[in-house]
Amino acid sequence: MKLSDLINEKRRAEERKRKVDTFKKLAIGSAIGALAGILFAPKSGKEFRKDISDKTKETAEATKKTMKDLEGKVKEEIKNKINEVKERKMFEIEMDNDIPENNNDVEHEKIEEENADDEVAGE
Repeated sequence: MKLSDLINEKRRAEERKRKVDTFKKLAIGSAIGALAGILFAPKSGKEFRKDISDKTKETAEATKKTMKDLEGKVKEEIKNKINEVKERKMFEIEMDNDIPENNNDVEHEKIEEENADDEVAGE
């Protein structure tokens, strides 16, 4: 693997980590803000409990949706990387297989010629 590929891969990993951290902070901040808004609103106990229940359900649904989206993106990226590695390996195998066969054929022909020369000289 090239050095530039390693550097780019590390940069992408750091960017993914930063995005996940940002998402976590955003989710926590949203939850705290929603809870603070509910707590300081002048409502009765029954309305307050209903609001808490509704907001909790909304937050849970939004989190599930976001996690599924993130999961899909991560799976797609993993599939792309696997395919990229497979393509590289296939290319390397094809290159490696061609070189030894050609060298062996040439080497084999040289040995046969030398043996034929030795036999003619020996007779």
